[in-house]
Amino acid sequence: MSIGSLRCVVINVTDLKVAYDFWSAVTGLEIIGSEQGWHGWLGYLGSKDPWKHEIILQQVGASPVEAGLPGPTGTNAVHVDITPEDGVDKAIEQIVQIGGTVKKPPSLYPRPRSRGDEPPVIDWAVMQDPFGNEFCLVDALTEDQSRAAMAADATTDHEFRSAAGVTR
Repeated sequence: MSIGSLRCVVINVTDLKVAYDFWSAVTGLEIIGSEQGWHGWLGYLGSKDPWKHEIILQQVGASPVEAGLPGPTGTNAVHVDITPEDGVDKAIEQIVQIGGTVKKPPSLYPRPRSRGDEPPVIDWAVMQDPFGNEFCLVDALTEDQSRAAMAADATTDHEFRSAAGVTR
């Protein structure tokens, strides 16, 4: 039994165009979405029909320090996203029980009303393994969950998540 399944690999890059060219050539995966990236900082490689991203290219700062690249206090340059079997909250409980920690508590992304009328599409949290390596728990929201979060009279992440029906 597993807590979840591999969703995709996320690679930190400093130039989306260079990353698209390189990783598309290495993997044979096609660029899906805009070459400028989603919101100018997330690029996707995978298949267009049906949409399935296998690699996310995440644009970060230009220097290793700005980019949070590996080092004494840095973070991963590559991490995996896991889709939990029974929701983000349950996965967090299970991961903490086996020695992991929460780096960023769960929230909806994008946060309701933070980008105008753009609705949230995922419930997610950032976790760390016992060695400090980061990985994300990412669960897609249904249209109904997304609409409920957008309609909520909420101000905190917990309230938005509760309105969407994703909390335990």
